[in-house]
Amino acid sequence: MIPSGLIRIGHNLSRPECVLATQSGDIYCSHGARGVARLCADGRQFALSPPIMTNEIPVLANGIALRQDGSFLVANIGDGGGLFELDSDGMRLFHPCAILGARTPVNFVHIDALGKIWVTVSTTLVPRSLAYRRDVANGFVAVIENGQMRVVVENLAYTNEIRTDYSAGWLYIAETMGQRISRIRLDENGVSGPVIPFAQMPKGAFPDGLEFDQNGGLLVACIISSEVIHIAPDGTQSTLFGERMPAWVDEVENAFDRGVLNRPHLDTSPTQTLRNISSLAFAGADRKQMVLGNILDAHLLSVPAQISGREPVHWNVGVPQWGQAF
Repeated sequence: MIPSGLIRIGHNLSRPECVLATQSGDIYCSHGARGVARLCADGRQFALSPPIMTNEIPVLANGIALRQDGSFLVANIGDGGGLFELDSDGMRLFHPCAILGARTPVNFVHIDALGKIWVTVSTTLVPRSLAYRRDVANGFVAVIENGQMRVVVENLAYTNEIRTDYSAGWLYIAETMGQRISRIRLDENGVSGPVIPFAQMPKGAFPDGLEFDQNGGLLVACIISSEVIHIAPDGTQSTLFGERMPAWVDEVENAFDRGVLNRPHLDTSPTQTLRNISSLAFAGADRKQMVLGNILDAHLLSVPAQISGREPVHWNVGVPQWGQAF
């Protein structure tokens, strides 16, 4: 079910996996080795960094976060690993996110309402595809404070995006290879108690990106099935739209069952429009436009939203103008 009113945004984007929006109308997305692309409301677009490498390996931007000073944090999911910071002076290592002395590919970075920096690491296995299994759960969530990384949630099945909800007292976690959304109790002191399954996703839906609507519902962008699924606060699910290909879902699920799921299953898709959608952000003056990030296309997609999105902490941040037009 392809949504009506769908439009394309941007061009020549490099794996725009994660997307953010601000009140100004500008949209930001991950942009390969160049960190972040800025898509201006007037149609111009800028790459915010020259291509960079780390440990002689190109950076591969995945999750991005906008800081209150208009700079960014960039999760490097490339094999060089680490969390980077990006401003008008360029992109450089912010924290190595090292485990046993080795830098770890970082999937996502989130800055919450208290200003805390959260990161997710999908797996400690190298290559990451070794964790595309039902019986592997070694991902984690960590907090970076005063230059130190502290792991706060462990044993997760390929940790992807997270969202903090202090009003309800939960940290929500997308466990991609667990095909579920989990949550753990949260307050201003951090997380506590066990990780609790919140929603098991339908067959073929591998949760990646998360965002809240203004009523406390959680929207989930799912790769493979290329769907956006809404989860109400009571756990009730409904598919808002998608481009589910039953034969492809069956093929991927069969590979998953046999323990042979691998990169080609994530790096290809028979879909024509929703090309492995992976994230979402609410945009527009009333946040009733939904912008979709993806893994396999060179542009973003925008669709009307049925419910306004919750105001993100970066909504009113102004970002200075810099970068190379493209």
